[in-house]
Amino acid sequence: MAPRLGIFLLWAGVSVFLPLDPVNGDQHLPGRFLTPAITSDDKCVFPFIYKGNLYFDCTLHDSTYYWCSVTTYYMKRWRYCRSTDYARCALPFIFRGKEYDSCIKEGSVFSKYWCPVTPNYDQDRAWRYC
Repeated sequence: MAPRLGIFLLWAGVSVFLPLDPVNGDQHLPGRFLTPAITSDDKCVFPFIYKGNLYFDCTLHDSTYYWCSVTTYYMKRWRYCRSTDYARCALPFIFRGKEYDSCIKEGSVFSKYWCPVTPNYDQDRAWRYC
């Protein structure tokens, strides 16, 4: 009985971990892994609109990796973000009616330096940590 149980457990374990269909790097993977629909020369456009939301920076929305649209209105033209694509601080900027020319801690819940990515935080409320 013990040898048969051991063989069954080995078979069951192997069956669970073997892929049913072979996958190579050229295939489109289902779900959250997408192939960018553009060339790497296209630049991110900020802000862009995706599914009715306005984005001022690269996003993880519907993806495992940060991506951006290369058109103002997302039209299935996008690419994965590189380090040079992420939003930069908009200096100087307006926060609570006052103008600042560097990152600030004021208004930060965690007392970390932050800045808006548009010139008027009061209007757009788009920001990032410095």
